[in-house]
Amino acid sequence: MANDGGLVAKLEQWFADTLAALTVFRTADIWRHQISATKSGMEAFPRYEPFAFVSYQSVDAAREGGYQLRQVLEFAILIGVESKTDGVARFGDSNNLGTSKLRDLVIAAFDKKHPGSGLKCDEIYYTGDIEVFDSPKRHMLQMTFETSFLT
Repeated sequence: MANDGGLVAKLEQWFADTLAALTVFRTADIWRHQISATKSGMEAFPRYEPFAFVSYQSVDAAREGGYQLRQVLEFAILIGVESKTDGVARFGDSNNLGTSKLRDLVIAAFDKKHPGSGLKCDEIYYTGDIEVFDSPKRHMLQMTFETSFLT
């Protein structure tokens, strides 16, 4: 999908493309409120799962030596799974990946990785995750990653 060519938009697309290349998600895309109150809320969950949605979260800015601007960009990846059996969405089983294994795969795909020469930023670093939704048959985590750069 086309974007405005800004660094944030390019990084979001790189995250989404990398997640799609993992081939473990039915949907790997930029967050466009696919699962929200405006899209029938949680009723949209089965249409996308297992999913990974990428979203720019925030920037922290500071000044370095010579008063150069240092920006730290934070991105969130929302992963979610639905299962027919209680607990499988979270822990998986011999036939289905749960958010536990998907989390491991996402960290391996991005932590200490650089998005390539076309994007002028430092390596990507995993900074943590939080549980967003936990029910017997549905589970979601929001994972955060950051990168920084000097301008």
